[in-house]
Amino acid sequence: MKHLLLLSLVFLHFSCSKDAESVNSVGQSGSITRFAVHDHYMYVLNLDEVQTYDITQKEHPALINRLKTDFGLETIVIYDNTIFLGSTTALYIVNIDNPAAPVIQAKSDRLSDLGFSGCDPVVVKGNYAYSTIKVIRNACGTVAARSALVVYDISDKSAPKTVGIYDLDIPNGLGYKDNFLFVCDEGSDQLRIFDITDPEAVLEKPNSVSITDPNDLIVDGDRMIVSSKTDFQIFDITDIVVIKKLGQIPK
Repeated sequence: MKHLLLLSLVFLHFSCSKDAESVNSVGQSGSITRFAVHDHYMYVLNLDEVQTYDITQKEHPALINRLKTDFGLETIVIYDNTIFLGSTTALYIVNIDNPAAPVIQAKSDRLSDLGFSGCDPVVVKGNYAYSTIKVIRNACGTVAARSALVVYDISDKSAPKTVGIYDLDIPNGLGYKDNFLFVCDEGSDQLRIFDITDPEAVLEKPNSVSITDPNDLIVDGDRMIVSSKTDFQIFDITDIVVIKKLGQIPK
C-alpha cells in the first residue's frame, strides 16, 4: 500500500510542476491491465468474456452485459471510443457506440495469419495499434513461437492489417510519447525504443535503457515510470536521445 501511495505522490509532484494548461487530472495505467473505465461504464476481462458494469451508482455497480470471446483475454485499452483487447491468440477490436452493449467489430487471428501466438498487451496511436507478443514455455504459447512487436493498420477497424513484425526477446508492457514507442523487454533487460514516425517502417533506436526485468510502464508527458520485479524507476524523457533517470521506489 505504501508503494502505491508513493507512486501517486510522484505523479502528483510531476503534474503540479507542469504548466497549468498541461496538467492531466485523469488517472493513467500501464498497458498490462484487465479493466478500463469509459464514461459511466467499466469493462472487466475474464479469460473468455468482457463484462460490462454500469457504474453510474458507484456504490452499487451493476453487471449489465457479457461479451463472449475465445479463451485467453489478457489486456484491454480504450482509444478513440473503441476497445482494443489483447489475447493469447488475437487482437480484438470492439465497438462501443452503444457502451452498454459492446460488439466485436474485428478479430485479427495471429495463429492463422502470422503463424504464432503469445501473451499480448496493446497500445494504439492514430490509425495503428502496437502489440507485444511474449512467448514463455507452458504459459503464453509454444517455445518454438516468436516473441515480437507487431504493428497493425487499423484505419479500417473492421479489417485490421498486419504491417510489421519486429523480433524481441521477452517483451512486456509498452507505451509511447510523440513518435517514439517504448517497450519493456525482459529478455534483454532493456527498455527498447522505436521510432514510429512511419508506423509501417518502424526503426529501433540505439539508445536503449538498461533495466533488470522491466514489466510495464506509464508515460506522463515528459516523465515515465517503469515497473520492474523489484522497483519503480522514474525517468525524464524530455530528450529521447539522453533519457535521464530521476529516481526509484522499491517494491
